Amino acid sequence: MTEGDEPADDDGPLDPLGQEDEDETAAPAASWLGALGQMIAALLVVVALVALFIGAAAVLRRLVP
Repeated sequence: MTEGDEPADDDGPLDPLGQEDEDETAAPAASWLGALGQMIAALLVVVALVALFIGAAAVLRRLVP
């Protein structure tokens, strides 16, 4: 193969995963509302877990003398 036979669209290194242009499928930027929603959801999960452990401790205290 000579220099003239090589493909012309080889501008940079090849991506091994086949993702050549990330701009076409870029994820939308995270918003403050999304972050706030995640924090509220995490807080609710923590509160639910604490309530579950307190309830389990109360039940075990009644069952075990």
